[in-house]
Amino acid sequence: MNHLFFPELIPDYMHAHPSFGVRRVLTYTIFRFFSFAGKENSDLALRLKELLFPVEATLDFSVIESYLAEDLFFSPSLEEDSFDAFFLYAAVSIVENAFDEFSAGDALAVVDNLVISLYPVLCSAALDDTDTRLDAIVENGAEFYAALYLALTRYSSSLGIILPKLSSVYRPEFHFTGEDTVLYDFMDEYFETKNCVLQPSYTEMIDTLVQATLSYYKTDLDTLLSGDVSAMLSGTSSRFAMMKRFGSLTLGRTPGHDASLDMLREMLRYAAAYELRSNLFDYHLDEDNLITLDNWKEKLRWHYVQYSNVLQPALDMFYAAVLSGRLLRAEFERELAALGFTVF
Repeated sequence: MNHLFFPELIPDYMHAHPSFGVRRVLTYTIFRFFSFAGKENSDLALRLKELLFPVEATLDFSVIESYLAEDLFFSPSLEEDSFDAFFLYAAVSIVENAFDEFSAGDALAVVDNLVISLYPVLCSAALDDTDTRLDAIVENGAEFYAALYLALTRYSSSLGIILPKLSSVYRPEFHFTGEDTVLYDFMDEYFETKNCVLQPSYTEMIDTLVQATLSYYKTDLDTLLSGDVSAMLSGTSSRFAMMKRFGSLTLGRTPGHDASLDMLREMLRYAAAYELRSNLFDYHLDEDNLITLDNWKEKLRWHYVQYSNVLQPALDMFYAAVLSGRLLRAEFERELAALGFTVF
């Protein structure tokens, strides 16, 4: 799957999620700006620490966990041996303060001043002018996300002009969030509807496949959590036997019962959507009729679906997510220690 930049994704996403869409897109944009700019400016993390946390502070990792768990879109992959985890924490803190009516000061001024000091040419350009050529002033990832930040904060009424221009200068190495958008962009195209994942009929279809999978295996989420998941986390799952050759870690903790159920449910739904996508054209050819959001109850035949292609990937993703969360916490603590924070 290619990491694509869809110009329409941002306004569509913000419109579909009025309660948190703007701040989530803005947080992701600021994080990606920090991440790329930090590769060019080795002192950026320390500058942000001094600007945002001038006195001794305890940074709570749950802030990062909450951001990553909020939804499927705009959830970044953080780079090891960098300051990405700290940059994400900083971005979340800045945006939350910016939207907090009781917060003193202008939290976004920190980002504004960095963009101005690092990329003055970009700031002086009229991004909404149709004659402004972004290919002449956007050459790297930091400049791309700086331009996107300026579009969101200074030119929000001109996104329809600026976002397509940004798309024209986008390169895969900029890594805009793309993995999940590829899946759901396909679903939007196939079912000929916008924001397919938000449509009740689509949700019902995916949930029906999840329930069919659970019924096929005569199980439920709680049973999976206490049985298969517990076995995987304790290192007894045969699917992970090869890992023991390279050093396996027995995981004794999950995010908590309710949070774990939510994780498992979302992973089953994602695996179900992925399996459905893989088979939609087979349904079409065999039934000689397009599957639509109106006729799926009558036309869709679940016998094409390999239930193991839903259950096993979901369980594997759960295991990987718990392990990745532990590794990410350790990386975050390493970064804080390198910046001089006291890590408890």
